[in-house]
Amino acid sequence: MGRITKYSDLALKAAAEMLESSRNQSLKASVIKTVLGYDLRQRELAVSNKGERRKRAERKEPGKSRSEDQKPPSAANSLDKDWSDLKAELEKEAKLERDLKEAKREAAMALKTVAQLEEYFKVTHQLIKRVAPSAPAEKWSDCAAESFEKLKSTAPELLPHLFESMGFNLEEWYSWDSKYGQNSDLMLGALLCPEKHEPEKLSLLRLKLAAMNRDYIAAINAVRDYRDLRIDLNKLKKLTSPHIMFLDLDSGLRIKNVIPEKFMPRLTEAALRDASATMQNDPSEKLKWLEVVRELLKADSGIDLLLLMEQSATLAQQTSPVEILDDNKRLR
Repeated sequence: MGRITKYSDLALKAAAEMLESSRNQSLKASVIKTVLGYDLRQRELAVSNKGERRKRAERKEPGKSRSEDQKPPSAANSLDKDWSDLKAELEKEAKLERDLKEAKREAAMALKTVAQLEEYFKVTHQLIKRVAPSAPAEKWSDCAAESFEKLKSTAPELLPHLFESMGFNLEEWYSWDSKYGQNSDLMLGALLCPEKHEPEKLSLLRLKLAAMNRDYIAAINAVRDYRDLRIDLNKLKKLTSPHIMFLDLDSGLRIKNVIPEKFMPRLTEAALRDASATMQNDPSEKLKWLEVVRELLKADSGIDLLLLMEQSATLAQQTSPVEILDDNKRLR
């Protein structure tokens, strides 16, 4: 910078204080521009004075003039570069401030959304408590299971308050979720012995199996009911679809079953003898029943032989001479 007088020194100190205390970017830029302009004028004045002195010296000593390529660089070019750098820094700072404001705005909106959800849950819980006496426990468990599966990964911070208001132990739910994971066989085993498990645990396992498209419990129960003659074949087909498919082909009935065999109901000797006695007067229906249970059920030891004997006896009953004679009488 050029020569600094007493007054210019005071002005520069005042400018420095303004730059330090002010947050107004436009004011800062104006002050800096003024200071740089003052610096430029001081440099130009110094260069001019130096040139005058050189000219006077050259007039006194002509052979000692400096060459053109030894002239000092232009002060104006230096000021332009300083001003460009300053402008770039100010623009960068302004962008950072805008980004910070936007981040604060988004954070405030997120906090507001969480607060609204918490308030929503509080109101919902109050309404649930009012109707709780008339709602079965299974409905409570199903509602808790759905909430747990939806919120455990998206908004786990909402679960403690929700489960506390519903009277459930959230730590137990996390332990069940960790124990069973995605093991469908383990879940099916628990659901087939419901008396050994808590209702809310069974609700969670049913929901997890349904999400995996492996909720076979209704189909397994339907097969058991068909074995015990509580439902007919048409009802069985409806209740077991799509896990068990029945294909009526010219060569006979074909069954496609995706349920693991170890979970299918057992065919006991008692069940076989009871069904045989009940359907002894309807050999056609009995043959269908024998064919279906042979394909679907796990037979106890020695039952396969009894099944073959029942099928042979039923076929013989269908084509017995007495039946043919009765048919001929009806035709006459």
